[in-house]
Amino acid sequence: MSTVDSPIHHIQEIADGFYMITLPMPFRLGHVNVFLIVHDKEAALFDTGLNIRGTLPELEASLSSVGLSIGNISQIFLTHFHADHCGVAGLIKERSGAVIHMSEEGRRHIERMKNGDLIAKRGREFLYRHGLPEKTLDFIAKMFGHFKKATIPFEVDEILKPSKIYETCGRTFEAIPTPGHANGHNCFYFRNENILLSGDHILPDITPNLSPDLFDPDFRPLNDFLSSLDRVKHLPVEMVCPAHGAPFSNLSGRVNEIKEHHRERKDLVLDAIRKERWKTTFQISLDIFGEDLSEFDKFLAINETYVHIMELLKEDRVREESNGKHVLYAVS
Repeated sequence: MSTVDSPIHHIQEIADGFYMITLPMPFRLGHVNVFLIVHDKEAALFDTGLNIRGTLPELEASLSSVGLSIGNISQIFLTHFHADHCGVAGLIKERSGAVIHMSEEGRRHIERMKNGDLIAKRGREFLYRHGLPEKTLDFIAKMFGHFKKATIPFEVDEILKPSKIYETCGRTFEAIPTPGHANGHNCFYFRNENILLSGDHILPDITPNLSPDLFDPDFRPLNDFLSSLDRVKHLPVEMVCPAHGAPFSNLSGRVNEIKEHHRERKDLVLDAIRKERWKTTFQISLDIFGEDLSEFDKFLAINETYVHIMELLKEDRVREESNGKHVLYAVS
């Protein structure tokens, strides 16, 4: 394993001709990892980074350090549709002609992004019904206005097929559906190297934020996330390579930690509802996460709380009513 590290780029070889490139992000996490496999001057890229100043120069510098350029990228495989994972896919495709692979759910989201007003309207209605204050709603609306620029528009060329074995750049890997953090999230499993590119599905130090899909009422983020953890838990993986944080080895142990975290979180949500009848999701989230939150963290907290409430409703442990303005919850 070798590392090339400089003020302008960071690329680490995790296996022969298999690289992790760390790119900048302006958020608290500060970075996103994308992955590159190389064979005879042909390259495949797994996720692309965010469309911000600095991403493309750092990606180009990392490619140059191994004798490549953007033009050598023939395939792009995307774990999911969030901007830090697909933000510059369109630009790379324009420069290299790369074929972009993504899940069908991800493709539908990319299409919906063309109607930003509809997404903003539906998101604001949902958050208002669940009690998010007007000040925070205005902040989130402005933030998502900026997010539009974080992804360069692109078309998906090939739909990822569940459990299909793909072959590119001298390697084979499997696309494993792992919905939860996003509807249509995929991990990529390299069986010969015992490497799992986990995207945002499994992270070493934090749990990925879960939020509802406002265009798919049948999607149950927490339920699907936990099922997806079981889908990968027993793979013979020696190295898990996440989108955020350093690679790690104990896959099954980390899965157990994440599942226990969500079991405890669901119990906390139920206890918060039990303390006082008929509370909004936002009020419940303040009991769980505290009131000293940034506007963005309030948004994350209300989403995370709601996906746990969804499962408590399915289990008939809480009930839901509306007062005409907000949705309210109480124990059954």
